[in-house]
Amino acid sequence: MLEEETVVETHEEWALRKRRERMHVTRYQAKAALLNAGLLDQCEAVVEASNDPQLKIAWQEAGFIRLSQFVDYVGKQLSLTPEQLDDLFIAAAKIK
Repeated sequence: MLEEETVVETHEEWALRKRRERMHVTRYQAKAALLNAGLLDQCEAVVEASNDPQLKIAWQEAGFIRLSQFVDYVGKQLSLTPEQLDDLFIAAAKIK
């Protein structure tokens, strides 16, 4: 029987994960931040080109959660780093 390998996070990794878990913004905030960053049209094109109906629903209906599969997928399609996604969420949270 193989033993499971235990993964231990560093304090910095833990703190980063916890910070990202708290990143939630409204649709308006997310789209305004994407517009300000010059990424809104590209993001909409990624969603439109997708054959995933759940992805399209998430774009149309949801607020945005930093650690969601939707954000991860679109971020990868736009070649954004995790830090760039963090920055977008930080910018979006400042939009009122």
